[in-house]
Amino acid sequence: MEKTTRVVADDAFREFLSLAGQSGPLTKQPTNYGRKPIVAKALMATQSQIEETYNYMDQVFRAAYGEDADVSGAMFNGDFALSLEQAQHAKHEYILTHLSVGPGKRVLDIGCGWGPLLRALQQHGATGLGITLSTKQAEACRRNGLDARVSDWKHSDRASLGQFDAIAGVGSLEAFCSKEEFLEGKQNEIYSRFFAFCHQLLRPGGRLFIQTMTWGKNAPSLHDISLEADKTSNEYIVALTEKFYPGCWLPSGESQIIDCASPYFKVVSSNSGRLDYMETIRQWNRRLRLNFSILIAMLRTLRYFLIDRNFRFKLMSLVQGCQYECFKREIMDHHRMVFERIGAADD
Repeated sequence: MEKTTRVVADDAFREFLSLAGQSGPLTKQPTNYGRKPIVAKALMATQSQIEETYNYMDQVFRAAYGEDADVSGAMFNGDFALSLEQAQHAKHEYILTHLSVGPGKRVLDIGCGWGPLLRALQQHGATGLGITLSTKQAEACRRNGLDARVSDWKHSDRASLGQFDAIAGVGSLEAFCSKEEFLEGKQNEIYSRFFAFCHQLLRPGGRLFIQTMTWGKNAPSLHDISLEADKTSNEYIVALTEKFYPGCWLPSGESQIIDCASPYFKVVSSNSGRLDYMETIRQWNRRLRLNFSILIAMLRTLRYFLIDRNFRFKLMSLVQGCQYECFKREIMDHHRMVFERIGAADD
């Protein structure tokens, strides 16, 4: 029994290192080591599900992308000669400019991650508060002098949060609705609740920035998405990508978001960042190629690789470029949207 266990662990370790060093297209599913087939189960994007991805990969992301790791699409604006850091800085400047952020302003960052936008706010003399469902992300923010707390906007006490001059959600809208909730017809209701929440927290005339992935024109039918589909198909690529984002179902497109926001906000500007996100992923992949610090971080995630049946799929999705392929094939799109609060203070 001990020998069998050791062989399985050795096989898993070799597969782990193989996946970690790959950057080409996916060719086959990993073996399941005699376990029952993995069946996807759609659940809400709860704290535990967010932590499955971001807590597990905390050290890897920080080793690859820096202590304030920014894991959302950068802004190249057509200039792909920019470095990843320059393009992320350009994104932050774009956000702060459109939110009219300056010294003394108070800004809420919903889904703050490791705090890259909070850092930019701090550098501009503004006061930023971040909320996240990942304990590791919140700890990293506080360790680096940023104000972040573990909180879900759906259950937040508005009074304890206070009033804000601006709100940003960079990549967080994607986690607000699960596939299960989508099938129950709750997606519009969830988004409407989110915009009502932001409306209540913003001062009159305050602005909201949303950056989010959406489904694109070539998105497959929900019922065809499967890990049993052909490995080169859109259906399989989306199924594997889903493993990296448990409990998440994307908005259908820009118009759905605008419609849900319309009772509370008017649209100031909107543009697609699909090509920028593709370049972001290309540069991320270069950073993820093994060096000593990333290898050490990867090895520390090995226990998850051994005990979590879905973790190998998360790692495959990351290193095999499934998200890149989704953007390239226009299975997914990407939008940067600026809204302005409508109505009086007592609405």
